[in-house]
Amino acid sequence: MGASAYQERPNLIREQKSEQPLFYSTQEIAQPAAGNFYRRLAAVVGDWRELAAPFAAAFCADFGRPTDPVVYLKIFLVGYLENIVYDTDLAERIADSLAIREFLGYSLSEETPAHDAISRNRARIGERCWIEDVLGPVVTLCQEAGLVSGQEAALDSSLIPANASLSSLRSVKTGKGVREHLREVRQRNRQAQEKVELQVSNEEFRSSTDPDARLAKKKGTPRDMCYRATQVTDAKAGIILAADCARADQGEVQAAVPVVAQAQGRLEATGASLGTLVADAGYDDCDFHAFVEELGATPLTNYQADGRKPEGFRKADFSYHPGSDCYLCPEGKRASYAGSSSGKRQYRTRVADCRDCLHRTQCIGGGKRRTVIRQAHEESRERNIARCHTEAGREALRRRGHIVEPAFGHMKTYGGLGLMNCRGLAKARVKVVMAAVAWNLRKLVGALARRAAEAGLSGQTSGLRAVVRLLWRILLALWSLAKSFSSKNAHPRPLPPAAA
Repeated sequence: MGASAYQERPNLIREQKSEQPLFYSTQEIAQPAAGNFYRRLAAVVGDWRELAAPFAAAFCADFGRPTDPVVYLKIFLVGYLENIVYDTDLAERIADSLAIREFLGYSLSEETPAHDAISRNRARIGERCWIEDVLGPVVTLCQEAGLVSGQEAALDSSLIPANASLSSLRSVKTGKGVREHLREVRQRNRQAQEKVELQVSNEEFRSSTDPDARLAKKKGTPRDMCYRATQVTDAKAGIILAADCARADQGEVQAAVPVVAQAQGRLEATGASLGTLVADAGYDDCDFHAFVEELGATPLTNYQADGRKPEGFRKADFSYHPGSDCYLCPEGKRASYAGSSSGKRQYRTRVADCRDCLHRTQCIGGGKRRTVIRQAHEESRERNIARCHTEAGREALRRRGHIVEPAFGHMKTYGGLGLMNCRGLAKARVKVVMAAVAWNLRKLVGALARRAAEAGLSGQTSGLRAVVRLLWRILLALWSLAKSFSSKNAHPRPLPPAAA
């Protein structure tokens, strides 16, 4: 059917043929469109050397051929902007695209960096540079554009799959693989009466391919080798104020402390400050609340309920009285201070008070008296719980997911952070921070483009209004002229009397 169409209408169908000229000028090469994203990004940033200044330590003369740090900063950004995970695909994309070549400063006759150079320089940057310093100037650009307020921010972390499999785990003590270890444990359990639990822990096993990767499990998913990425996101426009990567076995609170400090430091450098920091129940920790308050911010986290049985008295049922430094049980009995251990204060009731209590079984079961533990910064947590029960606090907790989740969801799905294709914590930190830089620059370019479009639309609207006003004036003038003409015709002057 297609061949007959060519034969019947040879003059109506144009066949594209490849004819490469021997010589051509640069003006004859097809250029990227004026609205190309990379052209707009280059115009928005302006001084790329300021952003790439933290990379300079990785490209000095002692570490190979001199290289422009700006080039590799832009190369990393391309990977996250176009959701390219592997360096081989990234090198191929850079070599094929005219717009990216222009963005990097390469002509058509120049050879772009290969994948091994990209991977090697990422490792150098992770080992010799403070990658967090790249995010600071970008946050400043966003703040100058009015995209950052600091009044409210959200904190969260996410597990990123590592480039390591469970079969790569080796025992730290014996050096045996995980499968061999489990096989021996099963064999000993069959022979012995007392069984040993079949478990694989981060304390006993390490990956032979990526020693920094750790076993982790998210609710509803099987265990896997992962890293933990933590971010603080501003609520005004979703700009990431600080980001970092840690091992997956590190607690959420422990990993969040340096990230929150970075966010506050960047805001204070520009004359702003962190107002309310919203987080989920994973950050319900007395010491963390106190740390955020010491920074001058207000923590607001969902709180975890007491773990005692529902039918029994919880810790929340005991009221603390700071004046007398004691707790009162629901029956009004006093639990006095009985000493401290590991920074925790213990309060105990009297045996005589609990002996004849009607709620003895419900409160202490078969014990003799009730003990209440108070953390070192328990008052900070109590203030947080009080804020959670206010209308403003409940509304802020509902907004938390809409602030921080879009950034994580985009970067893990479309932003090149769905998998840690690199190995080692240093390289993983480069990927997490650069993904945050790409997210912020994408938001900045989009916001400025929308403002320009709205300004152009408002200019067109004002011009249209001027034209409408002019037409209205013309219509009024024509109406008044027609009215005067009709009035003259309706009342003609009387004719002069005829001559006698």
